[in-house]
Amino acid sequence: MKNCLFLFIGLLISTVFVQAQINYSFTPTTATYTAVSGGTVPFLSGNGSDPLADEGFVNSIPIGFTFTYNSAASFTELAISTNGFISFGILTNAYAQNNLSSGAIGERPIVAPLWDDINLQSTANLKYITTGVAPNRVFTVEWANARWGFGATSACISFQIKLYESSNWIEFAYKQETGTPSSPAASIGLTAINTGNNNFLSLNNESNNPTPNLTTEVTTIAGKPATNQIYQFKPGTLPVNISMFNVTKSNGYNILQWQTISETNNYGFELQRSIDGVNFSKIVFVNSKANLGTSNTFTIYTANDSKPFDGINYYRLKQIDNDGRFNFSNIVSTKNSLANSWATIALYPNPVKEKLTILVNTNIQENIFISIFNMYGQQIFAINKLVASGSTPINIEIKNLPQGLYTLKINGQKNETPISKTFIK
Repeated sequence: MKNCLFLFIGLLISTVFVQAQINYSFTPTTATYTAVSGGTVPFLSGNGSDPLADEGFVNSIPIGFTFTYNSAASFTELAISTNGFISFGILTNAYAQNNLSSGAIGERPIVAPLWDDINLQSTANLKYITTGVAPNRVFTVEWANARWGFGATSACISFQIKLYESSNWIEFAYKQETGTPSSPAASIGLTAINTGNNNFLSLNNESNNPTPNLTTEVTTIAGKPATNQIYQFKPGTLPVNISMFNVTKSNGYNILQWQTISETNNYGFELQRSIDGVNFSKIVFVNSKANLGTSNTFTIYTANDSKPFDGINYYRLKQIDNDGRFNFSNIVSTKNSLANSWATIALYPNPVKEKLTILVNTNIQENIFISIFNMYGQQIFAINKLVASGSTPINIEIKNLPQGLYTLKINGQKNETPISKTFIK
């Protein structure tokens, strides 16, 4: 009879929760990483062959208060895997293979600050604790001194999940350790109970300003988030529903257009551009067309990039609320080859260790002047080269340069506009 009752309750919760797609806004920030002091080391289960600190999991961990996840169902217990995630379901293994979009079927939803093949070295490095007083308690899980990736030989990173009472916020916190990951390929994000598009939220990288995505999961995150990096997830409907965002080319311009289905408390959009798809900078701000930032009708926006990069241009929208909160759109891109440019260049490999190859493409034979500047603007290298019409590869030895960021500049013999690109040693 007891088993039947538990089954009925489980089915009831699933029935309420099954239609709930992922519904969080995302904010990156920073705060001092504080290791768990005291806390409880859980008793882990495993697969019977791997060490528990490597492939361990535990169910029925008390949160210490009622936590509402994804604005859909409330929980007082959760499960923890040594592989960098918690579950509000019941785990049957540790799931070393990360998969936010469709993994751990029947054992979701998942909350994953760093889901990958993680080895904690000792079960004592996994702890949980509830701190504070009602109604502002905080439940924390910490994975300390974790080896990241099969074959990692020392601690690479420590990280935490924090669940906040009343607000139902979720935070991921990180602290770098000295070790080097071995073939890392992680996912960072959240899932609903279902699988597929809009049932997960995946960050595209581990930077201080990653982009969340509801339809494309990134399973190859390999860099360590910075010490004191915080990722916040706040429940609730996103204030602006962007149904379309695209880029087209016209007369040397890149034209960005997007459409909203509805807007709530929307201040406007910051159009951002990147040359690498990771580091973005502002081009222009576009105010909301909605009355006081709120609308339930289709609204179309347009903005121009009059000076696109020569090469691939990546764009995203930073949607900003009237209260200062913000969210990012998906990323769109297009490739530009400027018709009025006297030449184009490509650098590879980048980053580079010993030999940098410059591929120069010109329409005529020409003498060019190549110079390299360090991050302080000091010229540290210069050479003249005669290049033929078409593509000409030029190799430069840079193995003696200190590590850092450099700018390579090419000038033609006819006072054309110099062409610059950066590279990393």
